[in-house]
Amino acid sequence: MNDSPGKYGSSSGQAAKGMSLAFEFAGAVFLFWFIGRLIDGWLGTDPWAQVGGSVVGWIGGILHVYYATKERPRGDKGASS
Repeated sequence: MNDSPGKYGSSSGQAAKGMSLAFEFAGAVFLFWFIGRLIDGWLGTDPWAQVGGSVVGWIGGILHVYYATKERPRGDKGASS
């Protein structure tokens, strides 16, 4: 395994970022599903708000992973340097 820092840091750092993104994706889906479940219990529309919340969570999670892994321009240092 090559742990020397390169263009994107060490391979263990990349693995940690990948695991973090995976948990954030799953968390987004769960959070919006749960909010949908609460709305269904309040309005009695079972299961439609849960389905809608899950779809919103999936879309939000995919967009988050996409933008988190998108390569930044060379001049942009990002929020943390």
